[in-house]
Amino acid sequence: MTQIIRERTHLSLWLLWTVAILIGVSWGGSQLLAKISVSTGHDAAGVALISTVIAAVLTSAICLLRGSSMPLSGRAILFYTACGIFGTALPSTLNYTIIAHLPVGVVSILIAGVPMLTMLLGRVLGRERLSPGKVTGIVLGGMAVVLIAAPDAALPGAGAMLWVLLGLLISLSYAIENMIIDITAPPQADAITLMTGMSWAALALLLPIVWARDGWIDMTPMGIAEQSIVGTSLIHLFCYTGFIWLIGKAGPVFAAQIGYVVTIAGVFWGMAILGERHSGMVWLALVLMLAGMALVQPRREEESG
Repeated sequence: MTQIIRERTHLSLWLLWTVAILIGVSWGGSQLLAKISVSTGHDAAGVALISTVIAAVLTSAICLLRGSSMPLSGRAILFYTACGIFGTALPSTLNYTIIAHLPVGVVSILIAGVPMLTMLLGRVLGRERLSPGKVTGIVLGGMAVVLIAAPDAALPGAGAMLWVLLGLLISLSYAIENMIIDITAPPQADAITLMTGMSWAALALLLPIVWARDGWIDMTPMGIAEQSIVGTSLIHLFCYTGFIWLIGKAGPVFAAQIGYVVTIAGVFWGMAILGERHSGMVWLALVLMLAGMALVQPRREEESG
């Protein structure tokens, strides 16, 4: 009987890791598709708008099929709006902007700084305690960004530092969203329901921006760029849903391991498909960022506490 239990646990662990790796590799590939999406000159805000429309429609359909209703109190609407700004409208537009100027691998490394910045914001707001290990992790993440941003150290060109700093702003935006969700998420609303509200709020925010920029995108040609826009949206929805499922099945500590896979996969997707090659500084930055992520991840005793 003991052997049977061990075999079931073993198989279950293999399933969980398979799901985690599949999500991570897919999510890492979304940056590759993002780069292809803007390769023909599509406006960054316009691409973000199309992706948001797809997410809003699909999540709304899921809510309808499940019979779940979206909270619409004043506090909930403020929550959707804040997350729409910091979780979709701002970071998506910035991401589609910088991905046209930076390698996929570099953008993947920069966005991996979200856990460190979330930890810092949590400390500022009094919701996190910084142990020496976590402080070290934050420092390592900062060193990784410095290595990438240093003039001509990792990326040639005078304008590279600007794009790197904008990439860091993406991470900060996601970190702010994390804190908003942690502090003000409407009770008794699951992830898909909340994602629906965020998507519609982001759509409302992006519409006037796209209108002002005349950034409308014609999707009818359905070339490789347009297909990539759709693919990115579907990947994000699949991965986010899978991530929430994994948290429920294995806990947030296990699910957090996806971050490593996303970062490494993003680097290697760019190398495999676009032929990107990185300097020693970028590889060192990747190692430092991964080490920093490991140090700021929650421990099991924190989860249970």
